[in-house]
Amino acid sequence: MFYNKDNPRWKFNEEQYLSQDEYYRFVEEYDELCRSMLSTDIRDINAKFYGVKEPGTVEEQERRRKQGIIIAVLVMIVFAALVVSLIFKQLVIFGYIACAVFMYAGISMIVTGRGEVVESTSKAIMNRVIGACIALASLSIGLLTLFRSHFPGAVLFLLIFVMVFGLAGIALLLITVMKAFSDKFIYTEEINATCAGYVRYVNREEGSNQRRFTFINTSPLFRYSYGGVQYEAVWDEFVSKQDSDIALGQNLQIRVDPKHPENIASPVMKHPGAIVFQVFMALACIAAAVVLGIYVKSGAAAGMTVETEWNPVIDKINGDEENKLIRVTDDDIQSLYLDKMAVTSEWYYEIGVVATKEVTPDGEVISYTDEAFNKVIYKDFTAPEPGTKQLLYYTVEEERLESGKGYKHTFASGDPDKFVYVGTHGAYINK
Repeated sequence: MFYNKDNPRWKFNEEQYLSQDEYYRFVEEYDELCRSMLSTDIRDINAKFYGVKEPGTVEEQERRRKQGIIIAVLVMIVFAALVVSLIFKQLVIFGYIACAVFMYAGISMIVTGRGEVVESTSKAIMNRVIGACIALASLSIGLLTLFRSHFPGAVLFLLIFVMVFGLAGIALLLITVMKAFSDKFIYTEEINATCAGYVRYVNREEGSNQRRFTFINTSPLFRYSYGGVQYEAVWDEFVSKQDSDIALGQNLQIRVDPKHPENIASPVMKHPGAIVFQVFMALACIAAAVVLGIYVKSGAAAGMTVETEWNPVIDKINGDEENKLIRVTDDDIQSLYLDKMAVTSEWYYEIGVVATKEVTPDGEVISYTDEAFNKVIYKDFTAPEPGTKQLLYYTVEEERLESGKGYKHTFASGDPDKFVYVGTHGAYINK
């Protein structure tokens, strides 16, 4: 990789072995650089942190920054559309927009090969592989969503997982193969170089219990000539250790990319541990895709159902009907009915359906489809129509249990379009 002297993270010295004092000084300089970012204009972070300078005149830079603001606003609009689609429970809209966004990101990675600020040839190729898989996954999921009516039950969702796992496994496998055989595909030219020093930078990773682990990544600085041009370059992937195995001034053979001679093959790319782990993850993803695919192919997934209810928070935001109902608790039943009627026996709750309505001189008498309920008279002639559902609160008259009819004595009822019971009582089970 080209040695970027303007990158403040990269520190050059001629010490093959980093002493403890130099290690702490090195880490402190990195921390100070990070702290300086807190007071830095966001537009200049790339320039300060990565040493990347904006090309062009001041006017051109300002025009690009304005374009960046417009793009940021458009991204915010897209995400606002996603939030609206969630609120109105239009998951299809969410799917289409998400597929479009990921499709654009995948195609951009294919075209540019860019994933970070500084890219080597190997990383650019790997980014293109990842971009191709992201674009293919987005296209596949979009088509599955478009023709979702052809997939019963949970088949659609399982096929989406098949696509994601399968393409992720293929991408990992391709990247692993390219790393393992990089000298055959990418770094095909072997030349002589001299170690002119060492370039290091700090890398931090989050561990368990919010612990942060600090690593020093190191690469020798190689000086060599290729095609009559002098180069100073570092490995395309630094080694995660603070000391180098290569002595200062040592001559050695390195492998470079003949199309981009500043890119040098790193020993990390062919490290057995990294290759075995990536192969394992790739095969695990492919195996998951195959198992799910066989499960769908067998027809076993056709009968599966997918829960479509949103969580209560989203329902409340959306104005769900249940959140508009009056909530009836056990305390409400106790104070409104049981205490006033002096009822001390156990009571129960269930939903009943009106079977018949008969008009009498004393009022309207209704019966329920469940004959275990007694008939109820509405003296004010406001009885519900047959087929209407009702919330029924009742006690059990044990002396009528043997007859199997009329032993559920209703002491209160409610309209399920206006009320919802949220207590702990359930239906009586006649043993």
